[in-house]
Amino acid sequence: MRCLDCFPCEGGKLVNNPFLELLSESRQPAVIAHRGCSCLAPENTLEAARLAHACGAAAWELDVQLTRDGVPVVLHDEFLVRTTDVARRFEGDARGSGGFRLSDFDRDEVASLDAGSWFVQRSGGRRTAVAFGTLERIEADRRAFFESGRIRIPTLVEALALTSELDWLVNVELKSFPESPPGLVEAVVEAIRRTGTEGRVLLSSFDHRDVARLVHMAAGGTCPPRGILVDTPLFRPAEYIRDIVGAQTFHASADCLGAGSIAYRRSPSAASLCGAEVAELRRASIPTLVYTVNDSRQGGLAEHLAAIGVAAIITDDPGAVSERINGRLSDPEAS
Repeated sequence: MRCLDCFPCEGGKLVNNPFLELLSESRQPAVIAHRGCSCLAPENTLEAARLAHACGAAAWELDVQLTRDGVPVVLHDEFLVRTTDVARRFEGDARGSGGFRLSDFDRDEVASLDAGSWFVQRSGGRRTAVAFGTLERIEADRRAFFESGRIRIPTLVEALALTSELDWLVNVELKSFPESPPGLVEAVVEAIRRTGTEGRVLLSSFDHRDVARLVHMAAGGTCPPRGILVDTPLFRPAEYIRDIVGAQTFHASADCLGAGSIAYRRSPSAASLCGAEVAELRRASIPTLVYTVNDSRQGGLAEHLAAIGVAAIITDDPGAVSERINGRLSDPEAS
């Protein structure tokens, strides 16, 4: 299968890719919605994507993995328990002993699950509206919709189709787990081909082998836009990203750029972050995307990252971060 023929490329280098153009041409960091606007809607759902678009995010980020029957669906966790009602709906099912792993369920079973109610439970929990402190910001009718049981885990095809409908961009993260079924890279690229969204997608993964495979599996010299995810610093990052893996973008945790360092905790400022590394990558034409940054305060982390020249900030609260970044860069007093 010549599954990557649809990606434009010249001699292994991408051409005319709007996502890469956004990252390289903007004078300010692009704001990318982490799993959609996930502080105000259930993460990785079409509802979170629509809300992120309405908030003005330049793109959204999603996670993809395979069901047992090989369908790529949008889900972050290896297991279905945190963000669905699988434990109730499949109570007594033998698959519960394995933690209700996504890869043990077929697409039709996954499609039957409620993927919204968990988010607005007043008992709270990880990445719920209560945990984000945003429950009271959600309108009553929207909250009722989330509680209705009608929110579903989307397929990647559905997510890409919505991205196209909104004339938008998406960063698709390939989720690799030790027990995951094979074929994720191929299934993702096929979904992109089917939806005609080649120019709207940036692929990324913590598994740099998958990122490199995207080049080697390409036919006729074509290749997709791709980036590596890291949560620890790299030695000679530009060389590793460009020459060893063959990627175009660098997706780093905020801590990887110094946000968790003693220096930054003692003196929070742009000068306490790894600005030299970001500048080095920028000189090599490799944009740096930083995750997951929710500090939109004046003089906070989002502003400091913007000051050192990151190309994008990935956030659960794209509305607040967009407002802060845009305001900072339009205010001469902020510099």
